[in-house]
Amino acid sequence: MSQDVGELKKMKFTAWFSCSLAAILCGLSAVALAPKAESSEKGRFTLVYNVNNSGYIDVCGCKHKEVRQGSLTRRSSFLKQLRSTDRKILLLDGGSALFKIGERVKEADKIEAVRKAKLIVEGYNRMGYDAMAVGAFDMAAGIETLRELEKDAKFKLLSANVVDKATGKLLFAPHTVLEVNGLRVGVIGLTLSTLTKVYLSKVAPDIRLADPFEAAQKSFEELRKETDMVIALSHLREETNFELVKKLKGLEIVVDPYIQYGNHHTWIKEEEWLSNREDTVFLRSDGQGARLGVVDIELLKPRQKLASGDRLDELNELVSFNEATSAEKEEYATLRGENLYRFARVSIEPHHGTDPEIDFLVEKWKKSVDPAKVAQAVNLSEKKDYTTHEKCKSCHEEQYAFWKTTSHSHALETLKKTEDQHRYDCVGCHSLGYGQAFLNTAEIGNYADVQCESCHGNKPQHMDAPKANAYGKVKRLTCIHCHNKEQTKKTFNYFRSKKQVACPLMAVR
Repeated sequence: MSQDVGELKKMKFTAWFSCSLAAILCGLSAVALAPKAESSEKGRFTLVYNVNNSGYIDVCGCKHKEVRQGSLTRRSSFLKQLRSTDRKILLLDGGSALFKIGERVKEADKIEAVRKAKLIVEGYNRMGYDAMAVGAFDMAAGIETLRELEKDAKFKLLSANVVDKATGKLLFAPHTVLEVNGLRVGVIGLTLSTLTKVYLSKVAPDIRLADPFEAAQKSFEELRKETDMVIALSHLREETNFELVKKLKGLEIVVDPYIQYGNHHTWIKEEEWLSNREDTVFLRSDGQGARLGVVDIELLKPRQKLASGDRLDELNELVSFNEATSAEKEEYATLRGENLYRFARVSIEPHHGTDPEIDFLVEKWKKSVDPAKVAQAVNLSEKKDYTTHEKCKSCHEEQYAFWKTTSHSHALETLKKTEDQHRYDCVGCHSLGYGQAFLNTAEIGNYADVQCESCHGNKPQHMDAPKANAYGKVKRLTCIHCHNKEQTKKTFNYFRSKKQVACPLMAVR
C-alpha cells in the first residue's frame, strides 16, 4: 500500500513538473508575444504575415504528423486572440495563397479549385487581411480567374511587375498605403519574374513580367514620400530578393517566399525565418498556413531601419545586473532610441481552437453555398456550450475531488508563476474554451485550468439527459493537442500520463 502511495506521489510530481516545464518553455519560446499595455500607442503595431498558403483551407498535408498545424478556422481564432491583446494588426499574405503550388490547375479540376479559392478569399476578408502579393501560383487557374476572384476580395492584390502585353498597363495595383495605429505603411507586391514561357502561355498568355528591380524602385520612391515605412511582399527567388535589398536602400522589411533554384520551400528551419540583410529585416514562414510570423514593431523614427528589440532586452538585463561590458553599454544606449522589432513564429496548433464563424462559413461552403453570400455573423459565441467544472461537480463529486489533486486543476497557476497567464500562445493549453468561450485573458473566470470538457469535449445536452448524451473515451489525439513536442519539447507517453489524470469510474446506479 505504501509503495502504491509513493508511486502515486511520484506520478503527481512528474505531471506537475511536466506542466511547469511546458509553461517555462512556452515563456522562453516567444517572449516577444507578451501583451503590452502600451500596444495601442501611436508608433506601435504588429505585423502578422504568411506566404505560400498553397490553396489550403484545412490542416497541413503531412499525414505522418501526429499533430498537424494550420487551417483557416484556427488561423482566424488565433487572430481574434491576438487582437484581444489590444494590438493593432497589419495582416499580409506574401502570395501563392489560392491554388496548389507546383502546377497549373487542370481543366478537369478547375471548378473545385476555384470554389476553394473563393472560400479562401472570403475567409481572408473575414480575418481582416490588408493586402496580398500576386504569387506565381495565384495565376494557376488563369489570370482572368484571378481577376474575377479579386472582385470579391476586400484586401488589395498587389503586383508591380505583371503587365498587359498589348497596352503596357499594370494588371494589379503595384503598391498600397495602409494606415495602422496612426502610421502610414507602404506595401509593395512583386511577382516571380522567372516563370517559364510554357507556364505563362497556359495561364497568362497576354501578360509579360516586367523587370522586378525597376518596378520595385518606382514603387519604393513613390511610397517613401508619403509613408512612415515600407514593406515588400516580394514573391521572387531568394537570390533576386538578396539583390533587391541591396538596390532599395532603406527598405525596412521584405517577406520572402524562399524560392531556391525555382523550388518553393514548404517547411523551413527555425533560423531561416528571420535574418538581417543590409539594413532590411528579411522574413519567411512555413507554407500551407501551418505557422505565422508575428512581428511587434515600435516605430519611433519614420523611414529609418529597424533594430532588434530582443537584443535591447538582452542588453537591458546585462546593464541592470551590472554585467555589461563598455561596448555593450554603448550598444544599449544606441538601441534605446532606435526603431525596434520583436519577432516570433506562431504554430497554428489545435489549442488555439477554431473560430465558430469560419466553421459556419466552411460548413455552408461544403453545401455549395457561395462564401461571399454567407451572412457574416456578428456574434457566434460558444460560451453557452461549455458546462465548466462548477456544474460538473454537482453530479460528479468523486471525480471532481480527484481532479483537484491533479496538475490539470491548477494549470493556469503554472503560467502565473512565470507571468505568462495573458500569453495567447500559452493560455489555450492551460484553460478551457479559449478562442470560443472567451478571448480576453483578463476575464478567464470559470474557464481557468484544464477542466473536464478539455478532455471529454463539450456536450451541453449531457446535463439534461446524461445517458442519451454520454461522453466517449478520451483519445490520444485530444491529449496531444497540448502535450506535443511543438509545445513541450519532450516526448509524451500517453498511456502512462493518462493514468495520472484519469478520473475514478462512475458508480453504477
